[in-house]
Amino acid sequence: MKLDHIKTLEAFHEIIQLGSATAAARSLGLSQPAVSRLLAQFEAGLGFKLFHRSKGRLLPTSQALMLFEEVDLALQGIERVNVLARDLRQTNAGQLRVVAPPSFAEGPLVKLVASFLAEHPKIHINIDSRTRPTVMNLVATRTADCGFGKLPMDHPGIRLRPLVSSPTVCVLPPTHRLAKGRRPLGARDLAGEPLILVGHRGGDTRAQIAQAFQQAGVHPLVRLETRNVGAACALAAEGIGIAVVNELLSRHSLWTGVCIRPFEPAILQEYVFMSSANVRETPLTEAFYAHCRAQLAKPARAQARGRRAS
Repeated sequence: MKLDHIKTLEAFHEIIQLGSATAAARSLGLSQPAVSRLLAQFEAGLGFKLFHRSKGRLLPTSQALMLFEEVDLALQGIERVNVLARDLRQTNAGQLRVVAPPSFAEGPLVKLVASFLAEHPKIHINIDSRTRPTVMNLVATRTADCGFGKLPMDHPGIRLRPLVSSPTVCVLPPTHRLAKGRRPLGARDLAGEPLILVGHRGGDTRAQIAQAFQQAGVHPLVRLETRNVGAACALAAEGIGIAVVNELLSRHSLWTGVCIRPFEPAILQEYVFMSSANVRETPLTEAFYAHCRAQLAKPARAQARGRRAS
């Protein structure tokens, strides 16, 4: 609807409400002649009179009263559009489609989304959990607004932004002999211990873990392998073995009652935030990225303070 048409409807609405063009003009911040001109143009366009004059007041006709109900609804609709547009500019409303691998979607993403919704209660979020190649394709084709993944990855259709760097840790029952203390555990500490490893043997992290054991001259005793960090932590809690896993995912695992010790040498896993390389990110996607990066940095800062204090 054109701006002059909206002004015409507003002038008509205010005259009905207030009873005079002068009062309507004061309410709208216009001059009285301007309001009278808008009313005259409205009546000319409709082809019939909307008001009768009586002792300085404008009395609406029956047609005007019928028309008022529709005009009132129309102006309310315009106001809702304005409010929505303002909320979208301020990232207070809208829809966000997020995709991530199952381990991330069931782990860190839970608290990230919960805290973001607490700050933006009008946002609607759709979360999809897919394999790594599918995550990249969904983001590249804009089926999802954003996604999460772990380096290395290469796809011409996605934009990668740094998110968080996560070390590798050992997860073990609190009653285990290696659970005491805070120093990192190396391959020699784990010699003869049953291990639970995550991922496939040809993966980068598994290769780095194997290299650490080889350099220490220790043959790893792999008792169980899984693709799921949560399962690895749960099995460690049951005393099946020591899980050597990603610290970020173990931190957000639903399993409690375990001890987490750093693994040495440090094996870092770099997480990234993905969006389509073909379009500019929306303000809502930008806000979500900033929120996720800030939230994921908090535990790392707290842990660094704890290590310095010990």
